[in-house]
Amino acid sequence: MAPNRDSTPEQMRRDLDIEGQDMTQAKNNDAFPRVSEAETPILDSLSSESESDLIPVSLSKRGGHMSKAQLKRARKENKSSTQQPATPSLRPAQDIMSRIRHDPTIQISNFVVGYEDRHCGIMWKSVEEWLDVTEEEDFIPMHRIRYFKRRSDDHVVWDREKRIDEIFGSGVSGRTGSTDAT
Repeated sequence: MAPNRDSTPEQMRRDLDIEGQDMTQAKNNDAFPRVSEAETPILDSLSSESESDLIPVSLSKRGGHMSKAQLKRARKENKSSTQQPATPSLRPAQDIMSRIRHDPTIQISNFVVGYEDRHCGIMWKSVEEWLDVTEEEDFIPMHRIRYFKRRSDDHVVWDREKRIDEIFGSGVSGRTGSTDAT
């Protein structure tokens, strides 16, 4: 009910109070029904919103059930449940180098290292010639190593980009250490 221009100030206040009560009652009753968790649809198929923003209506701030901390936690849980599992860890180049150098079942002369040169791209060097001493002029840091390859059949046994490791079996190859280097 809108206040009338001819109304007294008391009547106008009373009319406004009644309107305010009516709106409050409408919000709590039929105008904005609450949705239970069982009725909330799964929102995975929506593409217009990011997955971290998809929270059931009954748990959202509009439903009035959650604090900011609870809302943040629910978004985090929703995001973590949609993430893909982590890729298997790949043994570092230092471990591969040590295994080739110190494993008596592996011939060190049968392996070459593919490393990235800043100016020339991928370069190849024998594992026997690889220097670990930082004072040497020809020192190449380990983080530049990209591949280890067997000379006998030109087979790459460790590849950083493709996450292949046939020496230890780590990475996506998941083999159990194919070190047949003879």
